[in-house]
Amino acid sequence: MRILVTGAYGFIGSKIVEKLCAMGHDVSTIDNGETYGIIDPEELKKLYAYRQRKWGHVSRYNGDVSNSLDVLKAFRPNPDYVIHLASYPRAKLVNADPMIGVQNIIGGTVNMLWHCEKMPVKKMVFVSSSMIYGDYVDGTKENADTKPTNLYAEAKITAERFVKHYHNHFGVDYSIVRPSGVYGPGDMDDRVLSKFFIQAMKNETIEVHDGNNKVDFTYVDDTADGIIEATLSESKNMSFNITAGRAITLREAAEKVIELTGSNSEIVDIGAQKLYPKRGTLDISRAKELLGYTPTTTFEDGLEKYHAWLQNKI
Repeated sequence: MRILVTGAYGFIGSKIVEKLCAMGHDVSTIDNGETYGIIDPEELKKLYAYRQRKWGHVSRYNGDVSNSLDVLKAFRPNPDYVIHLASYPRAKLVNADPMIGVQNIIGGTVNMLWHCEKMPVKKMVFVSSSMIYGDYVDGTKENADTKPTNLYAEAKITAERFVKHYHNHFGVDYSIVRPSGVYGPGDMDDRVLSKFFIQAMKNETIEVHDGNNKVDFTYVDDTADGIIEATLSESKNMSFNITAGRAITLREAAEKVIELTGSNSEIVDIGAQKLYPKRGTLDISRAKELLGYTPTTTFEDGLEKYHAWLQNKI
């Protein structure tokens, strides 16, 4: 199959490309190499080299998904499927610069949908976020009410609505994927588990925003597998929670990191971060039943793999 991956240099996108190449698919990519102001360009080059170390032959296009000419070039291989991950990757980044962040998420998605209709493709997979649910409890299913608490989530749920609109009015088939708390080797240093590890490995105090809040942390390989399964499955025109299906509290996560690293760090709860919702375990039964999705990496095993990578990196 010919598959176009947007945001392919990113943490999740690069793993998807790696797996698609190993499966023998004809893969093309588009990415603008944006640093988002959170990583030094030279460090980003090193990170890209690691993320792409197992890629096979890939047709690469440098460009922005919000730019029609850039996207048109990326469609030259005539993809059968499009996996759309290109997006401002953090809620805090969109909150800091909503004029660009919201346009990137919504405008970029609409641009991709327009091209998917004109080409056309068999299916577009839109990678959304579990944050679209807002505050949610354990067992939340895909048909739950959506009540975003930040601009990032508002933009993602609006983009989801455009995906559904393009199906209803123009016949573009889709799958929507909602991941949560993705972590593992190749991630940047500014995510919650990354910060826990870096602080623990330096025996520094670990600051936790509301230690009782939970996150359905998901190892990156499981996330990538679920997105690929949503792409190639006959199931379409619906949403899927693609997570580990087992949330743990942030305090418990910090304690596990301390235990694994043998750290002397103390944990200090600095109160809830208003930007992020109250979360829990997402129901993944639909993905299991219709996609054959089965997360295989436990949180404990994932932490060990991530720790091993960070030890060589730091």
